Amino acid sequence: MTRENRLFTTPPLLSFAPVRFQVGLVLADLFLFSRTTLDHRDIGIVDSTETMALNREHAIPGFVRVTDGRGGLPKVTLTHPSGSCCDVYLHGANILSWVLANGGEVFYTPDGTDFTDLSAIEWGNPFCFPQFGVGGERAGSPLGENSIPVDGFVKGMKWSIVQTGLHEDKHGEFPYVTIEVFDTEATRAMWNHSFHLTMDISLEHTAINVSLNVKNTGSESFECAAALKSHVAVADIEEPTTSYIGLEDCVYLDNTLHPTKPRVRFTDETEDQEWLQLKGLTDRVYINTHNDTGVEVGTGCTVFLRDMSPLGVTGFSDRAVFNPWKENDKDNYRWYAGLAIGAIGKLIRIEPETKHTSEVRFEVVDMVRTQSIQKRKDVHEKHALRKMTERPKYDLLADELPSDLQ
Repeated sequence: MTRENRLFTTPPLLSFAPVRFQVGLVLADLFLFSRTTLDHRDIGIVDSTETMALNREHAIPGFVRVTDGRGGLPKVTLTHPSGSCCDVYLHGANILSWVLANGGEVFYTPDGTDFTDLSAIEWGNPFCFPQFGVGGERAGSPLGENSIPVDGFVKGMKWSIVQTGLHEDKHGEFPYVTIEVFDTEATRAMWNHSFHLTMDISLEHTAINVSLNVKNTGSESFECAAALKSHVAVADIEEPTTSYIGLEDCVYLDNTLHPTKPRVRFTDETEDQEWLQLKGLTDRVYINTHNDTGVEVGTGCTVFLRDMSPLGVTGFSDRAVFNPWKENDKDNYRWYAGLAIGAIGKLIRIEPETKHTSEVRFEVVDMVRTQSIQKRKDVHEKHALRKMTERPKYDLLADELPSDLQ
């Protein structure tokens, strides 16, 4: 199915009833794309014996089920009572798909992409550890490590289910899954440290909460990067309605302009507005950003990525913006905005037999900030122009001017 065949107008955020679509009517509602391409992706797949055993142990009727997904890789599907759902692949702890109650997909994965347990899943929402990026002198690189793969090795490892269950808030019950992974001989050959990672993922109506625990199970302290690298689905990255927010008034490292040795740049020196719109190949790391960072996806909605770590904890305060653009991926670059949240510029230091916890919240909100900002700017400029043209005019002869102006 081509991109043009996807459905861009869908029912509002808080309405689950179908609506009649009208040509020419702009609906500032959720979300991007119908799940017509998602419903059939697993047709014909017969769950393996191992997956069926996991489902019998961890399934919660109506909330949690374990099945085989793309490439026969096991996934945990969390379903909210509103109808929203997300797929967590155990291969790499990747939240590959998040579909809202109206059928809109939040994370982008190209149609027809096949997966295998022999390689990492690069789309959706891969988890990067203990390195972010290509390494070397760039941000997100553990000191002295040269053999770690791009974005670390954990995204290619098989995670295990610890437990599933239900949380409860004022709106009712919602599901969660806890998964884990340990170091192996293969990981220690690349990065000689022992660790235990656990990730808790819960699904609310329009939000996903992720709690990550990194425990140092070795005898020496280590520093590591950790990040969730989201491919946020957008209407079109080249359109002015698609933009990044929350990245103003901070410093960043531009890996495109300075590919070998990073140099600090300031957003107020390079950007003339309070939001970022991509114009080409982009690979940046923003250091210690505002917390209300996100992507305005071009349909009247914003996907926020927020650090919810406790005060006093080194959390996920950095962001990375990425897109390969048409020269590197002409088929897919227009349909996603790359935004990572994590500890990238400032690595996490963990002492032996201690653990570090970070919490992240993804949330979809039926609003856009840039439109209101731009409207205020337009009103201000028109008012200033009107005031200037309404000033009284004076005709002065040359001999009436001060001598220094004649």
